[in-house]
Amino acid sequence: MWCGDPPEAAGEGAGFRFNFGGGADDESAPVPSAVPADAATAAPSEALIPGVEVLASEVPDPVPGWVPETVLVGGVSFVKGASSGARYATVTDSLNDADEARRSDLVKGKYEGGAKLWEGAVDLTRFLLEDADACGFLRLKNARVLELGCGHGLPGLACAMRGAKEVVFADYNPDVLRALTVPNARANGFATGRDTKTETGDGDASDASFRFLGGDWGSLARPGNDLLQPGAFDVVLAAETVYEPSSFAKHVEILKRAVRRDAKKTRQKNGSVGGGGVALVAAKSYYFGVGGGARSFRARLEHEGDFAVECVRTLSDGASNVREILKVTWARERDGV
Repeated sequence: MWCGDPPEAAGEGAGFRFNFGGGADDESAPVPSAVPADAATAAPSEALIPGVEVLASEVPDPVPGWVPETVLVGGVSFVKGASSGARYATVTDSLNDADEARRSDLVKGKYEGGAKLWEGAVDLTRFLLEDADACGFLRLKNARVLELGCGHGLPGLACAMRGAKEVVFADYNPDVLRALTVPNARANGFATGRDTKTETGDGDASDASFRFLGGDWGSLARPGNDLLQPGAFDVVLAAETVYEPSSFAKHVEILKRAVRRDAKKTRQKNGSVGGGGVALVAAKSYYFGVGGGARSFRARLEHEGDFAVECVRTLSDGASNVREILKVTWARERDGV
């Protein structure tokens, strides 16, 4: 998710602005040193959106009101819908108060900012395009990928470009999937049904299949919910999803639900022992005035002990808060290593 034009991106340039009584770049807040196990509970909401699958076959082509624009990330041109929270508020049926959405990029429990392209999504997309091969722990070829809080879906599309066999896009608002994610995938040359093959720009065939899931993470992660197969994903992606500690509990639960966990270990080229899937979480180190961020989410994961966490990239451009990309894997001690 982007707040300001990145060095290689053009398009939406609105600032990171939540309706929490202050922006993320307001005066500094105390730096958290640890997060107690009970510090993050589900945010109260009167009407959380239940899990649902959005069928691309039922999304019009073209989508009314979808206007294309191009962004350049990591040397790759992506086509996306030119949209913002204010414009989206006029077309979504998930909002009763369109004026509220126009004043903010997020309306808690109603609209989670999926219509904007935030800088964390651009960071994550660039990492997947430029650093996936060199990092040694990420395998995108034939991978099953889940993008949480996908919005425009650029990181997931980057994985499809790099050879992923399945990408599942999940966003809180099903309308975001219909209005933006599905048409964005189509505009970048991908067929949006399952078991499809698309000719990519370099002439190679992409075997990536796509699914689109809407709804609250608590619903998607709930045992017995067959929309999200347990332990099915080699790669789980999330950008700008840890801005508020009240969401941490659900975030951890959906990672536990989704990230593949293998008993069999493989020896990596760098000598480390690998096994199971990996999650990449891109976020600002601190969301001042809101309380969340990469640092506090990492503390939460480390406190619970199910996952091992490592910062694999730190970004600072002088125009925004310091940002990080976290690598999250199942803790070795829990895997018997």
